[in-house]
Amino acid sequence: MSLTPQRCLAAAVITVLAITAGADLTATAAAAAPGGSSVIARAEQDGVIRIPAGSALYGVGLTGFLTGSNDANGTYRYRWTRLADGATTELAGRAYGSASDTVLVAEGDAYVLYDMAGGGKPVRIARTSLAGSEKFYRILGSTLLMTADNTAGGTDLHLVSVSNGELTDRKVAGLPPSATEVLADSDSPAGTALLRYKTPTGPGIALVSIATGSVLESREFPASTLLSDVAASEKHIAWADFTSGAGAALSVAARGSVDVQRTDVGEDDLSVDLLDDWVLSALRDGATATSPSPRIALSARSTKTGSTVHLMDYAKTLLPSPDGTLLAQGGTLEHGEGLYRIALNDDGAPVATLVASTGEPTALTIRSVTVPKVIDRDGAFNLGVALGANVSRGSVSLDVEVTHVASQRRWSGQGRSVGSGGMVAPATVVVNWAGDVEPRADERTSYVAAPNGTYTYRMKVAPLNGVGPAVETTGTFTVARKPKPHDFNDDGTPDLLGIDSAGRLNRYGTVLDPFPGVLWTGRSVIGTGWNIYDWLGAPGNLGGTAHGDVLARDRSGALWLYEGTGTPDKPLGPRKQVGHGWGIYNKLAAGSDVNGDGRPDLLATDKSGVLWLYKGTGNAKAPLSPRVKVGTGGWGIYNQIVAPGDLGGAKAGDLLARDSAGVLWLYLGKGDGTFAARTRVGGGWNVYTRLIGIGDFMNDGPPDLIAYQPGHTPFLYKGRGDWRAPFGKREDTFNSLSPAPGEFTQFF
Repeated sequence: MSLTPQRCLAAAVITVLAITAGADLTATAAAAAPGGSSVIARAEQDGVIRIPAGSALYGVGLTGFLTGSNDANGTYRYRWTRLADGATTELAGRAYGSASDTVLVAEGDAYVLYDMAGGGKPVRIARTSLAGSEKFYRILGSTLLMTADNTAGGTDLHLVSVSNGELTDRKVAGLPPSATEVLADSDSPAGTALLRYKTPTGPGIALVSIATGSVLESREFPASTLLSDVAASEKHIAWADFTSGAGAALSVAARGSVDVQRTDVGEDDLSVDLLDDWVLSALRDGATATSPSPRIALSARSTKTGSTVHLMDYAKTLLPSPDGTLLAQGGTLEHGEGLYRIALNDDGAPVATLVASTGEPTALTIRSVTVPKVIDRDGAFNLGVALGANVSRGSVSLDVEVTHVASQRRWSGQGRSVGSGGMVAPATVVVNWAGDVEPRADERTSYVAAPNGTYTYRMKVAPLNGVGPAVETTGTFTVARKPKPHDFNDDGTPDLLGIDSAGRLNRYGTVLDPFPGVLWTGRSVIGTGWNIYDWLGAPGNLGGTAHGDVLARDRSGALWLYEGTGTPDKPLGPRKQVGHGWGIYNKLAAGSDVNGDGRPDLLATDKSGVLWLYKGTGNAKAPLSPRVKVGTGGWGIYNQIVAPGDLGGAKAGDLLARDSAGVLWLYLGKGDGTFAARTRVGGGWNVYTRLIGIGDFMNDGPPDLIAYQPGHTPFLYKGRGDWRAPFGKREDTFNSLSPAPGEFTQFF
């Protein structure tokens, strides 16, 4: 049979059966579904029928089959599809099928039987004509199987049918009166019903004649046995069971024989069917299994020779056809999802042939990816970014690797999506990326914030059940955050720099963890020999690039500029001398834009107590303008000044000054390079050896302040944006930054 796409048949005819009492729909049914078993051969020769995606199989006749699926509006619809040409009849109601061309539709107060082959009028059975205690269970050909509770505490079965216009209701004879949880399987020869049930002594199987309503043969099992599936043919009875202490097994016996061929199958829950001398089995819900198993595939084993045949890569439902074949709902990697006819070939071995296709692949495919083109990581409590893929089936694993192109730093994560119901259906699987990359070996941290720039990503999606190969896709995205004055590795978050007693320059990267609300910090060494300087400052973008710079004064009074590079592994360029004679100053502060030109400035007090302003130029060769006096004498009362930025909310850079008594004073900038009269901020600040204007550390707007006390973790004072009370209470939030006493000579 050709399986090329152009030979697939569309549903050429759609007829809706409106269920009305006494309606004569013979002509409609005949037009949609001509009778005769020869149509099966024609369908296989002419092409493959197309059925809706997600279709579930409910019944198989000589002329067609019954399926159900959701329409475009999410409403579940039942359809009879004719094998001859794919013509479809839509059934207006809950439909039930069996191994025949008869379909039962429950509508209102009646059960209506339709001969979809077009051979007769609909048969209407009013519910009021049935015993009130009887409940509909399933249809067997044109017979209704009903259940009813009995006085022994068990379940009776009734066979209800209409013959010559008369209703007959026959109780099945030969079942144990105490039988409960009675289930009827369709996997049995025409004219029979295969039952499984439970009794106080254990489960049982009974093959019942529909014509006589009596048990033809039965089998009983120990109480420790759980029957998961049963099947019967003209020659054999087969069952899958689980026995406590012995595991699962697949068993088959000749009809009427006590000899059983038993095959242990570990812990697997199998479905079982029979075709002549072949036992068919597959892992139940194998399509959504979460681990590989050789029993996921639908296979057939000969009861005569023990040889096996692979039929399908998985199968969810197998139903018998009146012609002695089986119709299986499932898929193969070669031909995809749909309905496959299982029949014997000329050599007597079973083969699977695609009859109807949903157009969906069984092999895993990636339908689309969920990766933003640009990831903006600004925000006080950013919970991460979902990186994911929409795939053709559930029960998959997802491996994601992202790589920062410039630094080749990587991050990898894993996720999975578990399907349900044994159905192959599209699913979305995601991994949450918290915006970090793997630390280097010399970085004493478990978390490094991802730097800005271009990233590549690689996604690998693999089926958890092992059916088919894994698939991959790649692409790029960009991480972009606003520059921060104290950001030295281009990750959009302020960093803290410190010189240790060995003269090494250390960078502490910071990340705000939204759950406990603490700051994770990671230490890395970015330079050596920095103990030659007696003052260091982080003014922000002083040289005109987009990255934060460092100013350093050596003991001879020379001033040096280290321009920020934005490269995480080498954040500072080579030093450039930008001044000399700076030894006349005893206090320096850099970072506030005090004249409103958008560039950071430098403030200095000389030994006579005069305050001087050096305006930033944005030119790395000459980053500071000639000094301007902005404060007369009197600044000698302070032992430290800090330029933290706009603390007061007036859109101008401010200045903090601490006196020898430990009182902290705020000088609000006017925006013209001068300051308003001082305001007392608080006392007790003399416990700190260094106050650092870190910028907007918390990413919530106002700039924050870091205060360092030797032998302690640096403390955080959150900016409030209110000049009357510019800081909140101090917080010990650096949970992993605990330098030993004397280890650091200064922070900045």
